Amino acid sequence: MYESIAVPSFMNFLRGTPMLPWAFRAMGVNIGRGVFMDTTDITEYDCVSIGDYSILNARCGPQTHLFEDRIMKMGRVDIGNHVTVLPRSTILYDTVIGDGVHIGALSLILKGEQLPAQTRWVGTPAHND
Repeated sequence: MYESIAVPSFMNFLRGTPMLPWAFRAMGVNIGRGVFMDTTDITEYDCVSIGDYSILNARCGPQTHLFEDRIMKMGRVDIGNHVTVLPRSTILYDTVIGDGVHIGALSLILKGEQLPAQTRWVGTPAHND
C-alpha cells in the first residue's frame, strides 16, 4: 500500500520539503532535527533512525530487509548526526553510520558495517575514500 498508493499520490510531493520528515515521524521513523530528505525509500519505519541535520539525497535509502536464500532477513539502520548520503546509495540492514560520515553517489554499504565518524565512503561495495 505504501509504495503503490502513498508514495505516488502523497509522499513524492513532500520530497525535499520540511514536511517529509514529519510524515515519516508520524509513521514511526526516528528522525532528528533539521533533516533533509529527497527520498521516500523507507519501508520498515521502526527499524530506521536518522540523526540531526543529516541529508538523504534522491533515491537513496536505508534498506532494512533483504531476501537471502529465500529467507527474509531484517535489521536496523542507524544513521548518525550530520551524515550525507548522496543519490542512489543504499545502506543495508544491521548497519551503524557514525556522525559526519559522507557516502558517495551510487554506493552500497554492506550489511553489518559500522562506519566510523568523520569518514568518507564510495563505491559498490563502499570502501573508505
